[in-house]
Parts: sequence; C-alpha cells; structure tokens
Amino acid sequence: MILEKSTLNQIEIEAAILNSDPYYNRVAKGKEVLPMEEIRSEIQESLEIGAERYLLRVQQEYVGILEFLMKNPGDGYTWLGLLEIKKEHQSKGYGYKALNLFYSLMRERQVKQFRIGVISENEPGHRFWRRQCMKPVKVTTADGKEVVVYEKHL
Repeated sequence: MILEKSTLNQIEIEAAILNSDPYYNRVAKGKEVLPMEEIRSEIQESLEIGAERYLLRVQQEYVGILEFLMKNPGDGYTWLGLLEIKKEHQSKGYGYKALNLFYSLMRERQVKQFRIGVISENEPGHRFWRRQCMKPVKVTTADGKEVVVYEKHL
C-alpha cells in the first residue's frame, strides 16, 4: 500500500471513494451521496488548516483516503481526521495496512499519541477503533452530532 499525496485534481477519485459507503455518509453527513462541491469544500478547508491528505493505493487502484492534522489548534493533539476505505475493499485488511503506515509515519515524527472522533451512531466505526486499542477519552458534539473522542498511545 502506498500513500499518495492527494490534490484537488483527484477529486473524482476521492468522490468515488467517499460515495462508495452510503451508510457512513448518512451517519456522518445526513445524506447517502456527497455532492462534488461539498467534497471540494471539505478538502480545501482541511488543507487550509494544515491537514495532510493522502490517497491509499494498492498497485494501480485507489482503495481509500487518509487525512490527519499534526497539531489541532483547538487542543494541541495530533488527530486522524479521516480513514475511509472504499466500500468494495472493506474487510480486506486495507484499513489495518493504512493504520500501520500512519503509525510508522507518526513514530518517525515522534508523535506519542493521537486522537480520532467517531460519531456515536457509527457502531461499525466504534468496533474498528476499539479493535485498534483506542480508548475513549471524552464525548463531545461536532456539527450537531454526538462524537466519541478516542485516543491511542504509540
């Protein structure tokens, strides 16, 4: 698996990945399909705050997206903002492979811990992150939704 820096020129690839999982979109955004302009706006907003965004590629196929923020201005923590695997590639171990790449990158950058927020309704997400030994540290609200904040020490 290769991390490939994402650009706005690859928005169609990102849209295909993001819109492959209607359940997640419904839980996260209240709609099954995200319009291109909303995806573009989200990517631009992330880049403006300093997030790093990567496409996950296996051979010649894009299988997911990984985005993280080295230092969240709100709390000073490193945040994994998005790890999404294209629906047809879920349950093939790609999420674990992507996380291992992320962990290695964080260790190289001397990050000791990071956080991720999971919408309370996203039960598959909670199961995945608990299997990664993530520990819930608080519950908060973001965009009108209850979010469980998980933390992992590396």
